[in-house]
Amino acid sequence: MSIATPGREEVAARQLDISMPGFPESLPADVMFEQGVIRTIGRGFEARGFRPLDSACVQRQEVLVAGGAQYLDGGIPEFAFTVQEPPESYTGANLALRYDLTVPVSRFIAEHSSKLSFPLHCYQINKVWRAEQMPTATHWREFYQCDVDVIGDGELSLLYDAEIANALVGAFQNIGVAGFTVRISNRKVLAALLDSHGVRVHRARSIVQILDKGNRQPVEETVSQLVASGIPEHVAADLGRLVESPTLSEARDLLKLRGADLTGVEELDTVLRAADDLGMPENHLILDFSITRGHDYYTGTVFETFATGREHWGAIGAGGRYEDLLKHVNGSSYPGVGMSVGLARLMGLLREDGVRQQRGLRQDAITVVRHEGGDAQNVLRSVRELRGAELSVQAVFDPVSEDKARSIAEEAEVGYLASIRGADQAVVRDMASGAEQQVPVDGVGAAVAQLRDS
Repeated sequence: MSIATPGREEVAARQLDISMPGFPESLPADVMFEQGVIRTIGRGFEARGFRPLDSACVQRQEVLVAGGAQYLDGGIPEFAFTVQEPPESYTGANLALRYDLTVPVSRFIAEHSSKLSFPLHCYQINKVWRAEQMPTATHWREFYQCDVDVIGDGELSLLYDAEIANALVGAFQNIGVAGFTVRISNRKVLAALLDSHGVRVHRARSIVQILDKGNRQPVEETVSQLVASGIPEHVAADLGRLVESPTLSEARDLLKLRGADLTGVEELDTVLRAADDLGMPENHLILDFSITRGHDYYTGTVFETFATGREHWGAIGAGGRYEDLLKHVNGSSYPGVGMSVGLARLMGLLREDGVRQQRGLRQDAITVVRHEGGDAQNVLRSVRELRGAELSVQAVFDPVSEDKARSIAEEAEVGYLASIRGADQAVVRDMASGAEQQVPVDGVGAAVAQLRDS
């Protein structure tokens, strides 16, 4: 009896599609680079008194849309991914994956407020999920956000808005971004000018989409686009004048001329003065009235952060003040101010700047391999000795060739490689210089110490 053997085409047809488009996966070296950046950002926030916080990645759908928590420009019309509970633990809740960290943190604080001290200085670095249709190098369906917030109970000083900008600058200065600016505005300024002209809120979406280009195109083009969208010419001219205003004084004069409310301008004045008093580096905080986008829950100060000279990348950080995000959920007011950084875009900038290559080898790390003909017991003893000396040690117990050993060590980005050879011999290699020492097995630790001190 013959047994039919499936053809190559049939086998291929049976293979599962295991790709995950839009969901990034990284090799070990890239993960280590990313985690190093995350730790650096966290240390920068902690140096300014912020403490880590963790919220659930799965949230109630009604919370995720609290306070109209979508983008004013329509970027996120709804949460991206719903979550189905298993039948055996079904609670009846409508669940979804969070698309940002601000709304879940606000819910967390509303639930656990009795255990917290206010004002709460917190940061969170966690994953979020969005429905990106065409993932790119800086846009994914799943990615890390780095959020830093100050949240109060009932009230919160405007001075914290300056503290948030200062905290972000401190974190960025330590990770190697070649140059960046935090651009600041206040939503109340635009709202006051529109109100003085009788322009209703339902027109705001089309307006902010055009104003958002204000710092990247001539003001005449901005005015022309506003008029083409149906905005009266005199209103469009005032909006163009606002976007072009380089100082608070000019913006104040425009609002006074139109009889508009000055609250937003005065709040900006307070925040800018406070940032200067905190020691904000010169030219790192810039007034920019084209900054109008972001979540609808922002009520005053708004920020966007750009890499200098590479504004075409888009904002690498954004945020602002939110007063009543969950007030309609539990009746309590927890005003806050914060900023969020999307790690994918930031990592892209760092790679473009060559920071990944500048990282260097880990001088506290070594790979110990069993060379062909080497004794596995000697590998065990060497690993134990080196770990006892508080080195990070990668152990390879199966015999490998010299080329393979170097490849393993290079991929792990360790500073040193120890190859256990023969009955009682080892070769210790400095991966940076290529220098080697042949020593007895019990001399591997001393050889590494000598190379580290040289």
